[in-house]
Amino acid sequence: MFLGPGLAAAGLGVSLFGLGVWEPLEQMVYTGLFLTRDRLDALEWDDRIVVIAIDNASLETYGPYPWPRDRYANLLDHLMAAQPAAIGFDILMPETTANDAQLAESIRFSNNVVLAVGGDGQGNSIQVTSTLTTPAQGFFDLGHVKHTPDLDGLSRQSFLYERYQASLAPSFAIALLDVYQRTITNLLTDTPLALSTQSARFLEQPEQFDQSRPILINWPGLTRPDHNKTVSPQGLTTLSFGEVLNNDALLDQLQNKILLVGYTATGVIGSVQDPIRTPFEQDIPTSGVYLHAAILDNLLNDRFLSRLPNSWTLGLIILSALGSSLVLQPIGLRGRLIFMIALIPAWFLVTYLGFIAGLWLPMAAPIGTTLLGMMFLQVAEQRERQALTDLFAISLSPEMADFIWKHKDELLTQGQIHSQELTATLLFSDIRGFTTISETLPSEQLIFWLNRYFEVMTECIMAHGGVVDKYIGDAIMAAFGAPVSRSGEDAIQQDALAAVNASMAMVNRLKDLNQEFAAQGLPTVRFGIGLHTGPLVAGTVGSRHRANYSLFGDTVNIAARLQDMTKQLTKSSPYPILMSEATYQRVANHYDIIAEKARIQLRGRTAQTTVYALGELDNV
Repeated sequence: MFLGPGLAAAGLGVSLFGLGVWEPLEQMVYTGLFLTRDRLDALEWDDRIVVIAIDNASLETYGPYPWPRDRYANLLDHLMAAQPAAIGFDILMPETTANDAQLAESIRFSNNVVLAVGGDGQGNSIQVTSTLTTPAQGFFDLGHVKHTPDLDGLSRQSFLYERYQASLAPSFAIALLDVYQRTITNLLTDTPLALSTQSARFLEQPEQFDQSRPILINWPGLTRPDHNKTVSPQGLTTLSFGEVLNNDALLDQLQNKILLVGYTATGVIGSVQDPIRTPFEQDIPTSGVYLHAAILDNLLNDRFLSRLPNSWTLGLIILSALGSSLVLQPIGLRGRLIFMIALIPAWFLVTYLGFIAGLWLPMAAPIGTTLLGMMFLQVAEQRERQALTDLFAISLSPEMADFIWKHKDELLTQGQIHSQELTATLLFSDIRGFTTISETLPSEQLIFWLNRYFEVMTECIMAHGGVVDKYIGDAIMAAFGAPVSRSGEDAIQQDALAAVNASMAMVNRLKDLNQEFAAQGLPTVRFGIGLHTGPLVAGTVGSRHRANYSLFGDTVNIAARLQDMTKQLTKSSPYPILMSEATYQRVANHYDIIAEKARIQLRGRTAQTTVYALGELDNV
């Protein structure tokens, strides 16, 4: 079981989280969640919020920015007939003007106005001029409009209160919410109006929402029709400043509403206030007044987003890393890729459902850590596979290599090949007259000639599921049924059949190879093959400096002796192959070639051995 890759992925995933590497990716997911919701089930803006926009049409009617403040006074006087619940001016007024007294008087009569307090980005506050605040004292509220976007420029979070010394200054949206609550509380209606308990807590527990505890904005949707965009029916109600002053029919829409007055005209945004980017307006910014509208919408409906605590996120990262190792270990690379491809939309669905419920779940961190776990697992397996191949030091077909890898637990104990007893068919082949050839052929040609021979013969062996145990000079020792023990007579019979088929393939391929050698002026090859099926002992031999996997037992000796006996076969024999009775009994019913048999005395053995040939035997 691979625990190392999972632990490594967990450590790296946690480290990347601590360094903030995942955050830009999480922010991209944040944007994707909003765009997905907008297509599937768009969130409606609260209809109690209305933006009165100082737009391009208003500037054409009343002249360019800046406007004299009596124009704002005219708006307040005009809105008296509409009886809105709260009016907020998202316009900084730090300088003294000639019309301040008129505006202050209108503020006193309205008694539901919120004025904006800003900052210069250096920690200094930009207050409302005293020529407005002093005469209107007690009849207006102040709210800060300070805001810092994320590093990518999108506005995702804000703070509701600014802690300054021992006091807490409310934000622009909080000040509007407070005025709205006071107004609707004093209304005489058939159905009493009041904030919900959840919304009221933002006013009653300010210490929980200062700048050290920013809130995540749940943007309802597009803010306004602009730059060839079309606001859907659920979009935020936006009225032109000029329309409100000149169209009394609009006043009926504004009763008990929260009105936000701000600049939206193209070219004015940026000179009056910082532009903002939302998940829906990423490329072309929109006006900051919509930021306060979105915060106010979330306040009224208690639908800010929340994130998992860091401890939970870290736990999810660790779980993703360890879980990936456990889940992905039994399946191959293709299965792992399919798993990853399926995991991404599946986890996005989970993240989206959490998003709909108001919870912003991490996606990049767990998915990325799972991918790291898969990559580390692949690297670890590749290293172990290479180590296993190096440990065997034998030639394996890709199919046999995969078979051994799947059965590695049967072969290895703490990284070492343990010895085992198995039944296999041994193949021994040897070149006739190699000594004479090696003495007459130049060394460079000899090595080329021999390697080419080994290459072709090994291909035949591997193609039939055999493994080359070793090359001994010009001889090849191969096994069918090793290195993994295969129990059952059927499996042993299949191994014997594979050995015979490989031997016949070697003979047939040798004909083409000899033609190739002859064309190159190289000696042709004659060889013999001995086959025997029997018990073997497989294991690692050598010293601590060098060790190799090998096969031992009387079966090896018999196969080698049979190979040597093929020298007595006549040249007319179609196949220079001798097999023992143990092999013959398992393959006899599968070949039409008549096998001649004889009882011979193998060198070094007391008992006679019955041998079989695929062709004639020559007086053995």
